[in-house]
Amino acid sequence: MALRDWQAALGQLVEARSSGRDAAPVLASLDGRALAEEERHWLREVGGSPGFALTAEVPRWWRHQRVGRSARLTLMALGGSADAVLRDYLREVPCFTLFFIAEGLSFLDFVARTVAAPHVRPIAELERALWTLKLAASAHGGTVPELAPGAVLERHPSAACILFDAPPEAVLGALLKQAPLPEPEARRYPVLVAPGVPGLWRPATPEEASAFAAGSEGTPLDAAGALPGSSADVVAALRVAGALRLRETPGPGSLT
Repeated sequence: MALRDWQAALGQLVEARSSGRDAAPVLASLDGRALAEEERHWLREVGGSPGFALTAEVPRWWRHQRVGRSARLTLMALGGSADAVLRDYLREVPCFTLFFIAEGLSFLDFVARTVAAPHVRPIAELERALWTLKLAASAHGGTVPELAPGAVLERHPSAACILFDAPPEAVLGALLKQAPLPEPEARRYPVLVAPGVPGLWRPATPEEASAFAAGSEGTPLDAAGALPGSSADVVAALRVAGALRLRETPGPGSLT
């Protein structure tokens, strides 16, 4: 027996079963592995055994648990479609982690990319941004130095500005009360997620959203300390919130 080939094939069969994918490609690959014919026969037949079914169910159950603990708001927003979306996620995204939050972040990214139901995408983006900020952001003191005109600001790497289709307080309040979600509106309601914001998020103004977007382009401050489409006061508020910061420049001898 080529133990490595046998273990690899068995592991791929378990992963295919637990994720809901077709095992046919794995079975087709058995002829190309360094296995005895009786070993190939065993691998082809093991999928029908109760022990294999239980073995495949354990990782599936753990993935359900990891998503359930790390994406609660998004699962609530999905409502009756949550089970179907979770099945699609397990089938399309191979298991890559044993950590709860890493699995949750992957699921939230999948939902934000693939689900078009009203309010689901911004809720998934908000939940993902909050986890990202909690995991990656250092403490923010809330005080910022004066900057000279021409200084270039950038977004905090863990900050985000998310556009809701209805007032975010109404959307989240309905979720928590298990009430119907509000109807989407043509207007967009930005939400700021940043390390200096109490509770890490708050509703933002259109001017703040514009200034935050300018931070991705490296726009320098004008003589008044403002950015295009927003005033100096708005820029200062975003700096105090930790959403914008002075662009870091490489030191002497560093690679660019």
